[in-house]
Order: sequence, then structure tokens, then C-alpha cells
Amino acid sequence: MVVKEWMTPTVAVVDSTPVGEALKQAEEKGLAVLFVVDEAQRLRGFLTRKALTSAPSPDLPVEKILAQPQDVLTPEDPLERAAALLSHYLVLPVVDEERRLIGALSKDGLLRALTHLAALGEGGLRIRIRLHNPDEIYQALNVLAEEKITLVAVLRGQEGELILHVQGVNDPAKLRERLAQALK
Repeated sequence: MVVKEWMTPTVAVVDSTPVGEALKQAEEKGLAVLFVVDEAQRLRGFLTRKALTSAPSPDLPVEKILAQPQDVLTPEDPLERAAALLSHYLVLPVVDEERRLIGALSKDGLLRALTHLAALGEGGLRIRIRLHNPDEIYQALNVLAEEKITLVAVLRGQEGELILHVQGVNDPAKLRERLAQALK
């Protein structure tokens, strides 16, 4: 999965605007961050609501207080990179090869992506198994195939545990027994 699948393509931006106008826009839209672009929509920096409210004058141009982004995303960046970076930010700008702002990815967007990947909210059964060697996963998958059970997601749990999210289980006790036998 890549950033473009989960980014928001429309983001609030300002250009050569006084701080007071930028703050008004942030407040009206309930935004914690505004991005600053030039006339070609290239990313110049960002403004936090805190920076806007603590500016010395509402007439000050936003260029005087904008912060340079330390990290940006591209549409083709893997979601794993975005997840690592978003642990430090509320939102990250997404730019094209010419550094034009084309969207943003927020922690909410990342959470939607991870929820989708893990199939959270979908029905089914989650089976926790602890593997003693890596080949055992194939034995478990073979049991699922023989039982004609749909594998929805595989997640890593705590301490080497795997969580298999499956659908189509008619007899959970029988499935647990078959998996226990296969993984001896």
C-alpha cells in the first residue's frame, strides 16, 4: 500500500497571507496545521495554530513565521514509511517530484489504512497461534485451505504470536483441534 491510496488530496493552504487571515482560516476550518505554498503550489513550509496565535502581529506575513518541513511524503511512498514518520507529526504534506503540494496524510488517514489492512470491523474469527518454527505457518494455512476457510488477514501479535483473521468457520472447536494437531 502506498500513500496516494490514503492521502487527502485537498488540503488547506495559504500563500503570501498575513498571519491574521491565516489564523482565521485555520479557526474556521478547525485545523491545527496550514501549509504554505508559492504561486506554483510548491510547498514552502507549514504553520501551526500555536505559531499563528503567538505571532507578534496579525499583519505579519506568514513567510516570517513558517516552519520548514523536515519530512515530506510522495504519493508512491510505502505506508510503512508514513507510519514511522507520523509517529512524530499530526499530518505530513504529500508532494510531487517538483515539490508541488498534492495532498496530506494525517494520523487519521493512517489509522483508516491500518484498519483496512487488518480488516478490523469485519466479521469472522481471530485465531492466535504461537509458532515454534517458521514452517508451521504453512501447515496452518493448509488446514484452512482443507476446511475451505477464507483467510482475511494475518497479523503479528505479541512475542512471536500470529493472529489469523478468518471467515467461514462453521465449527470453531473443530478448527482449533485441527490446528493444534497440525502444529504439534
